[in-house]
Amino acid sequence: MTDQDQEKLNFKERYENFKDYYKNNPVAFVEDFCPDIKLHTYQKVMLNAILVKDKFVSFFNGRINQKMWLANMQLEIMKAMEMNFEVWSPKGIDVYKKGVLIRTIKHK
Repeated sequence: MTDQDQEKLNFKERYENFKDYYKNNPVAFVEDFCPDIKLHTYQKVMLNAILVKDKFVSFFNGRINQKMWLANMQLEIMKAMEMNFEVWSPKGIDVYKKGVLIRTIKHK
């Protein structure tokens, strides 16, 4: 038996033992079985939203929500790649160096 076969067998045993626990907790499943993945808060909310039985989601303007989601994803990617960038908002300008927030310039 190779290491991969043993790993698959261990995965199946762990899943069978905790099937009911992971059935209602996808965040715990991802964190336990993929320890290299660090979930952000919005990712945890999205994973938990998958399990909601009575789903009724409405957006006043879906395009704005999609644009905001894509903008947040772009920021997370730029932070992970340790890029230098600035984020302009009505509150001020956030200056990032190598993916870390260095300073915030407030508007008057």
